[in-house]
Amino acid sequence: MRKVCCLFILFLSLSASAQENYTEKANYYYSKLDYEKAFEYYLLELEARPKQYNVVKNRLQTLLLYDVNNSIADELRIALLKKTQEKPENEEFARLLMWLALQQEDYDIALEQCKSLDRRFNDQDSQIITIAHICYDNAQYELAKDAYDYLIAKGKINPYYGDAVVGSVKTENLLCKINHVEDKATYERLSRRIEDAYSEIGSKEYPNLAEIQADIMAYHLDQAPQAIELLQKVIGQTTSKIQQNQLKLKLADIYLFTDEVWEATLLYSQVDKSMKEEPLGHEARFRNAQLRYFIGEFAWAETQLNVLKAATSKLIANDAMSLSLIISDNLEYDTTGTELKRLATADYKIYQHKDSEALPILEAINLDGNEISKPHALYRLAELKAKKQDYGTADSLYLQIVRQFPDSYMADDALMQAALLEHQQLKDREAAKQHYEQLIDQYPTSLYTAQAKKYYRKL
Repeated sequence: MRKVCCLFILFLSLSASAQENYTEKANYYYSKLDYEKAFEYYLLELEARPKQYNVVKNRLQTLLLYDVNNSIADELRIALLKKTQEKPENEEFARLLMWLALQQEDYDIALEQCKSLDRRFNDQDSQIITIAHICYDNAQYELAKDAYDYLIAKGKINPYYGDAVVGSVKTENLLCKINHVEDKATYERLSRRIEDAYSEIGSKEYPNLAEIQADIMAYHLDQAPQAIELLQKVIGQTTSKIQQNQLKLKLADIYLFTDEVWEATLLYSQVDKSMKEEPLGHEARFRNAQLRYFIGEFAWAETQLNVLKAATSKLIANDAMSLSLIISDNLEYDTTGTELKRLATADYKIYQHKDSEALPILEAINLDGNEISKPHALYRLAELKAKKQDYGTADSLYLQIVRQFPDSYMADDALMQAALLEHQQLKDREAAKQHYEQLIDQYPTSLYTAQAKKYYRKL
């Protein structure tokens, strides 16, 4: 009996020693750049000691800091996918794969792992709503809606039910716009869904739903007066300063849409003043500058845009930079502003969904415009063609900008849009790869280079 106990203790000692060596072996193989073996031992450590999850994750995160070309992340992804298939019951492997997917912006994998964990343990609601919001913020709208709808299906007892309903409605409305849905019945159905949701989720989410409802009414159901009335009513009832200003922005947009220019600029100015150093205030200032551009007050617009170039939000700063360049370059080329007025008029018509009125203006600029205005006109024509789902023509127009005006500030943007059309609509993988690569090589400082690298790697 004593001999058996000694052998058992020796076995435990050897077993513990083996476990302790997993991390050492992982570090050794990593130093030899044998990532496959390194990750094998890190995952053995995690399998043997589940409570070491955070330790293992932190070590892997440190390794990823030195991953300049995603080769380490690819090796880790393969190792984790293999482990989750071999050990589907292992919660730590699933959580680690979900974590890595989020790090690498592989949101589809992250969401699937999260839903898988939730189906087993029913404790991932908070993580799913977080992934939904991340997907939305990163323009992964189909995935965002999938995540929101998953939570809605769990019923009203779910603490994130209201948040999920708003997210689902907001995402569906946005997807309709992106896909250029013009079917009125689709928007009527979405409007009815919002009406039903008012009573389902209570007053907390009412302002968010009202903003979406007003958007649908004004832009898709020819009910701009009713949309204005709804927003004015909700603004008066809302106590949250942020929500009030968000609703005022939407109200100003609808006023501008309906040619109530001075009502719009007044509201934009109010939001700018109220939220001066906040992203919402910067957004209001940009929209006010855009309004002035639309109506031909170019000097006023340019002054505001130059301030916004330093905005904390990259998106606002980039939009401000682009519009500022349109104004300054055109005025430098033609001090009378004649050409710029044509561009601004066309842009305002597009903003008001009067595409048929904008089209002849843009075509005229493309025929007799100068080298500064033509790229802008071509870009807008491409957008209008894409809106009509004439993706082949849109692709040709974007590439025409790149060929004829490679030094234009719009060239990298046009190249990215062409690649996205080829990738997502035309399903021409080779053309998309070629143009992502061209963007990476020829425009390395472009705002779109990181996104192009990600898509190129996936293709």
